[in-house]
Amino acid sequence: MATFKKAKFLAAFILSSALPHTLADNQYRSRPDLAPPRLNITIPSPTSNSTEYVFIAPYSGDLEKAGPYVYRKDGDLVWAGTGYYSGFVGNFHVTKYQGKDVLQAFQGTIDSSHGEGFGQHVLLDQSYQHVVTSLAGNHRVSSIHEFNVVDGKSALIEIFGTVPANLTAYGGNSSQTWLGNGIFQEVDISTGELLFEWNALNHLDPADSLVPLASTAANNALTSASAWDYLHINSIDKDEEGNYLVSARHFSTIYKINGTDGSIIWQLGGRKPSFSLSGNWSFGFQHHARWRPELVKPGSNTEVISFFDNSGNGAITYNDVSSALVVEINYTAKTASIRRKLSAPYGLQAKSQGNAQLLPDGRVFVNWGSEGALTEFSADDKIAFHAFIEQDAVSYRGFVGNWTGLPVETPALVALREGPNKMKLYVSWNGDTEAVAWRFFYSRSKGPSQKVLVGQAEKRSFETVFTWDAPRVLSSNARFFAQAVGWDGALLSQSAVVGSSVDVGVVG
Repeated sequence: MATFKKAKFLAAFILSSALPHTLADNQYRSRPDLAPPRLNITIPSPTSNSTEYVFIAPYSGDLEKAGPYVYRKDGDLVWAGTGYYSGFVGNFHVTKYQGKDVLQAFQGTIDSSHGEGFGQHVLLDQSYQHVVTSLAGNHRVSSIHEFNVVDGKSALIEIFGTVPANLTAYGGNSSQTWLGNGIFQEVDISTGELLFEWNALNHLDPADSLVPLASTAANNALTSASAWDYLHINSIDKDEEGNYLVSARHFSTIYKINGTDGSIIWQLGGRKPSFSLSGNWSFGFQHHARWRPELVKPGSNTEVISFFDNSGNGAITYNDVSSALVVEINYTAKTASIRRKLSAPYGLQAKSQGNAQLLPDGRVFVNWGSEGALTEFSADDKIAFHAFIEQDAVSYRGFVGNWTGLPVETPALVALREGPNKMKLYVSWNGDTEAVAWRFFYSRSKGPSQKVLVGQAEKRSFETVFTWDAPRVLSSNARFFAQAVGWDGALLSQSAVVGSSVDVGVVG
């Protein structure tokens, strides 16, 4: 019934339709300030027009404007977050805070030699307005890797802290005195109260690192800027019993940590594993480990987790192709076995970054980190969508999710004169997900009081284009504005009243 009503509304409402229109350099006439990277879609999604969108924060040396972006699965832009977040942006996606859908992202600086960040985590509401900025506790600074909201109240965050240390036990000399330590916290988002803190040096031996001291210039330990990043925590999760799941990339190990005293309950992989890997499989330099209680068989002495297996870091290789894994841990047999494996298409191996998002209906969305690619797998493990981020851009993590965007900024309209009585109108509304059509008006004055409806167009893309052949020559004082319309015909927003200009093109 809803589909019929929508079709009936559009049939009655639309007098002319508009096709997606962007310039050759991917800028929009109505928003030339935006420069979103393109998605090169090699396997189209069958649900490209759904309300499930792609959330990524691409960056590269070739991008004019790195930052958070929301796309439809056909590659069409929904929201460009330029100016809403500042600095380096990562781990951008939808989450729940205090029962409401919000956007979350890290903003700050990036230490590209270590792959660590220093900044804060910022939440925006459905109008893209600031909700809260979450900071680390205990006089520490949050890193980029994790902001995992627990029960809509607290957040799990990761911290990279450099400390002076005697490293002679690890092959260091008297000049090598800086260690990059791994810490994680659970903090109350609204108050900033520190609820739990875990310091790796109290529980782990740096000698077990697979990235030895001075193995790279970035880890030579001669200065705090080149501290030995021996552990590299990149994800934290929490189970219903209050225990934590922690991924340590440079140990190629996933830990279950006691949520009361911080002791290690078990470890998967690495130099001191608690379980044998049943079936002769391997993994390493992994990311994004998550508990999967919904996949545990009732009454079994097992736990199930998922994670992104990079399987290499450029120096060490476990497997030639990265994959998303679902792994069952059997406490009785002391084994870990693969329940599900989704290997990267095109033989991709992500030497850094990446994540695997398990969706409730069995689909899995995978971001291939440093390879700058995204894949959606169906519930039967077939590839349902694949795209590369163009301009050699990559995204630390990538997600899909439903989102309702109700921007407070007004729509942007440009009126370009193509002849004495011919106007081409370009309109867009950054972040909007609810408008289905545009009404275009001509006004003889600077205000909208003497408005004349000149046409209507279906919204099919980020920018809608409407051509108006006026019945007479238009004066230089001609003014125009546009209204965004919802499914029920209700007015959602209105652009400013703008004058016209001659279309001289854009040099790109």
